[in-house]
Amino acid sequence: MQPEGSIIELCHVTRDLDAALLHWTRDLGAGPFFVFDVPVLPGQLYYGQPTEVSMRVGFGFSGGVLIELLQQTNDGASPFLDFLRTRGEGLHHIMPRTDFDTGYARLSAAGHQVAYSGTMPGGERFCLFDTQTANGCYVELMELSEAMQGSLALMEKAHLTWDGVTDPVRNMERLAELAG
Repeated sequence: MQPEGSIIELCHVTRDLDAALLHWTRDLGAGPFFVFDVPVLPGQLYYGQPTEVSMRVGFGFSGGVLIELLQQTNDGASPFLDFLRTRGEGLHHIMPRTDFDTGYARLSAAGHQVAYSGTMPGGERFCLFDTQTANGCYVELMELSEAMQGSLALMEKAHLTWDGVTDPVRNMERLAELAG
């Protein structure tokens, strides 16, 4: 995974996760992807207002960069649906590897607004800053706990040992197979 200060993730939003997974694995050689459903998490905010967003996501590596493919599965107000309505499918956000509070202060000082925020089940804070006027997409900040970093390391291991063909899409439970 990319070092501190680097962009570690590119996220593409899609209306059809299965089609996106096929494209990224077959045509671009990224993967394998680990797919799971994200239920509505408590405390989600969309531009400061409560919202309820559920999604289906796939995570896989391309070299040292994490690729996230995201399909929202409900109609909750979100920057994901906003993007699909106004721009269509494509690069939605990037994520730098930075301390959450440092990144938050930096993006806030630059005048960017938080479009979406919440807390992961493990207690990690996340948010998406609306930086579209600066870079054409959003910027995600995420607290990377030890557990999250461990999962990312296993996904990267899967990428480095993958033959590019076999089993390109896996459920998240399969990640445990790589821990041994």
